[in-house]
Amino acid sequence: MKKVVAVFLLIVLILVLWGAYIAYAVMTITPVLTAKWGNVNEENVEVVVDAELGKVLFIPASVENLSIQFNGVEVASLKEFDYSPTKTNARIVMGIDPNELVRALERYFDNNQHGEASIEIRLGLFGLFHPTLNFSQELQQDILGQLDFKAESRPVFGGLLYTPSVEGTKVVWLGAENGLWNLKTYATLKNPNSFPIPVSNLEFEIFVNGIKVGVGNVSQGVTIPAGGVATVPIDTKIYSEYLPKVLVTHIKNGEKSLVEVNFYITVSAGGKSARMKLTSEKTVIQTDIMATINEALSNIPLRE
Repeated sequence: MKKVVAVFLLIVLILVLWGAYIAYAVMTITPVLTAKWGNVNEENVEVVVDAELGKVLFIPASVENLSIQFNGVEVASLKEFDYSPTKTNARIVMGIDPNELVRALERYFDNNQHGEASIEIRLGLFGLFHPTLNFSQELQQDILGQLDFKAESRPVFGGLLYTPSVEGTKVVWLGAENGLWNLKTYATLKNPNSFPIPVSNLEFEIFVNGIKVGVGNVSQGVTIPAGGVATVPIDTKIYSEYLPKVLVTHIKNGEKSLVEVNFYITVSAGGKSARMKLTSEKTVIQTDIMATINEALSNIPLRE
């Protein structure tokens, strides 16, 4: 009987010490969370979050659910959770749906390039407790403002005249429907000649990382005064079906994309007309998606 009591007391002592250690570990833990890109393809983009716990927790735990929303659209969910009570590190792998991300971006532009990313994590502890962690991060980056393209003038008709140069562009979001992003591009054209130049048509093609993603055209002609400028509104359409592929190349390039616009302009003089290609300067668009995720992770309220 004394042996039974001794064993019982020993078990109680072990449980008390284990409970005291868990309480101490939880109160003093200062994990370091870092995120990085994992496998990236057009169907799924992985975000890998590594946690350095700093100490062994001896706590049976699991992640029962993880959801990431961007502007109210669920863009990512849990793919993998790697954790052991006897290890000092853990890993969570999340899968992002590029098509849902495109839908969330449409809402981002609808909201004047403002948005919010939110993460909800539901944990399982000891199989008994199920706490939920929520945190969010506001996002605001002027992506459309980076779409400012220029193109130099070119001689036509043996140098009798020069095509207008494209001095700059301003892009305005109009909305999305039926797989198309509708925008209005305002192109400022400058006439380098000493006489007015009628421009009967202006078109362009948009390439991102070598992928043709959109077109623009204006059917109404304009006459640019001698040495003057004129702003031409151009109906612009982006094919959203190609954007998942653009996203993949964007991430693989270190969150940088090379945007190029080829302008095609038709000018008339002396009863003749010519359609010329004006290649714009290449523009680099850079985002900080992963930096934003890491900033959000650093602000997780681990303890009240």
